[in-house]
Amino acid sequence: MQNIIWNLIALAIGSLITWFVTRRYYMRAAFDLESETQKIRKLLGIALQALEDAKMVKLNRDASGQIIGMTHFLRANIAVHSTTSSPNATLNEIKEE
Repeated sequence: MQNIIWNLIALAIGSLITWFVTRRYYMRAAFDLESETQKIRKLLGIALQALEDAKMVKLNRDASGQIIGMTHFLRANIAVHSTTSSPNATLNEIKEE
């Protein structure tokens, strides 16, 4: 009977040690993840602002100024060159399906 009690005490102590070590590890990992997330958000904000400054996108913002979406702008330059005396060119629209 005494062995069973000692085994239960050892099990409880081992469980507590495991819980404290695991909790410490996961708390540190959560802190590191939060720090990394803040850095990535800042860099993404800079990249999106650069795209908006280049007039490639228009950022949609909420009332507090946070970015909630964006609108893309597409530009195309089409040039046709001909070496004949009467150039003949047609432009056909290609529809995506």
